[in-house]
Amino acid sequence: MNDSMSKKQTIVWSRFLLFLVPLLLLMAPEALTAQVQAGEKIKVTGKVLDKAGDPVIGASVVQKGTTIGVSTGGDGNFSVELPRGTVIVASFLGFAPQEVTVTEQPMTIILEESSKILDEIVVTGYATQKKVTLTGAVSSVGSTDLSRSVASTTSGALVGKLAGVNFRQTDGRPGSSTKINIRNMGTPLYVIDGVQKDEGQFNNIDFNDIESVSILKDASAAIYGMRAANGVVVVTTKRGKRGEGHHINVNANYGWQNIFRFPQPADAPTYIRAYMQSDAIQGRSPRFTSDDLAKWTAGTEKGYVPFD
Repeated sequence: MNDSMSKKQTIVWSRFLLFLVPLLLLMAPEALTAQVQAGEKIKVTGKVLDKAGDPVIGASVVQKGTTIGVSTGGDGNFSVELPRGTVIVASFLGFAPQEVTVTEQPMTIILEESSKILDEIVVTGYATQKKVTLTGAVSSVGSTDLSRSVASTTSGALVGKLAGVNFRQTDGRPGSSTKINIRNMGTPLYVIDGVQKDEGQFNNIDFNDIESVSILKDASAAIYGMRAANGVVVVTTKRGKRGEGHHINVNANYGWQNIFRFPQPADAPTYIRAYMQSDAIQGRSPRFTSDDLAKWTAGTEKGYVPFD
């Protein structure tokens, strides 16, 4: 009885294997082909443009999650070999990144500007860096905050807008400049569009023409050497951008000044008489005598003519 059951099970398993083996042989080439196609590299070509249709030069085109990629050339074109079905990420400073699945056909990637990304950029010496990844002691202010000021000088427009920076105005005359001290370390170095300038040239700039001002403190200013011992004020002025229209801004103001109350001083005889009384009260040797008082009162002798 047991032997007959074993024979039946053996026959069933034999028939099942005879059916399964050909099926696996039929499926193996398709699976192998799919695996080969998934790992096969293809040549990916394309162009990166902005919304205006102009090429984005120097844009980064990399495989997502890796550092494999290239930068676009002078005409915005790129060419790279990547596995089939790969997702690439195209990005550039001031634009939102775009993710695209590669194809064998030439690709056109359109990048859109991102004002949020632009707001996070801080000028640090000879380069730019995102504010969220900035670890140095740097303060910055943009053109929007500067344009709200009613000051007459650039240094005056920065007052109260930067942390760790002290401003002193030692002269009350109209148009006088404000002294800038970074952490009370003295006069800083001024760098305007990459060129080292002095404080006077900095104040000659119309603050409405400034795009951003960055204050480099401590080790952040070391890139400029010994002249940056007191810190660095890095100024980036506004410039035209491709695809933008023309804008004309007109700012006008006027003022006047007049002495509304002129004090009336004492005349010469009154002044001499008061001086003689003061010397007598304090017991000092008199500077003027009665003859001097008489001469000043007459006002005719040379050297004793008042100019009231």
